[in-house]
Amino acid sequence: MRRFTALLASTVLAGSLVLAAQAPAQAAPARANGQANRVIFIHGWSPDGNADCDAYWSAVTAQFANAGWTGELTQFGYYSGDTNCDILFGGDTMNTSIKTVGKALANEIYSRYSVNGEKVDVVAHSMGGLVIRSALTEVAKGTAGYPPYVYVEDVVTLGTPHAGAAFAGWCSLTLWLQCKEMQAGSSFLNGLAARPESAMGTDWTVLSSFDDGDVDETSGVAMNAQHKIQYDDDLDHTELRTAVGSFQARYWHTASATTWSAWGTRVGPLQWAKNACYYQAST
Repeated sequence: MRRFTALLASTVLAGSLVLAAQAPAQAAPARANGQANRVIFIHGWSPDGNADCDAYWSAVTAQFANAGWTGELTQFGYYSGDTNCDILFGGDTMNTSIKTVGKALANEIYSRYSVNGEKVDVVAHSMGGLVIRSALTEVAKGTAGYPPYVYVEDVVTLGTPHAGAAFAGWCSLTLWLQCKEMQAGSSFLNGLAARPESAMGTDWTVLSSFDDGDVDETSGVAMNAQHKIQYDDDLDHTELRTAVGSFQARYWHTASATTWSAWGTRVGPLQWAKNACYYQAST
């Protein structure tokens, strides 16, 4: 059943702050519509400290492939127990800071792609969205140990706890650092830029669901993204990366918008993620 909530003021954190990385000496890749970008997929937090990247992302990668995507679909893993990942940052546990994982991701993107002038898109689920948000924040700040720049054209987050996760309270009782960092008001969350951008600019799309029991509908869109989508059709946390079809949803385009669209039957989160990676426009 549709539930309305007054979240206009809470959907944007820290005003309209945008933090952009310094551009390198050579020209950045051009922004353009197309299906040729490499897409990097980042999984979410796991209480078991492992994820099978192929299985985790099977529905999403199938959506991209079936739509004729020609760019490579690359999976980034970070737990020591992860399997079937194209890029693996080894040795991570639930006690490894999300910021440390973001640093590893930033350096992988730079050394594999950006240094060669190649741009990438990113699709992330749950905590994975905090990994890329942290990576772009620190690169833009020029933090030591991070690359001088990266080229990330589009980012899509699915059920990411931008303002904290509902499960982080009990999870933090285990003393796992990642759970503590995902608690609302944590120093980690407070240190993230409201909308970090890469050296070529970055178009952000954030999706949430009113039926997500792990990350509520407000937290999932609580950053200064150019595009926000909310579902109210029984999509749970996992289904934001697995459900196909059409669902009741509303959207908000551009960070300066003052109202959400009317509720209506719209494409599901997998299709929206693919569309967000295809289009280059930031409005």
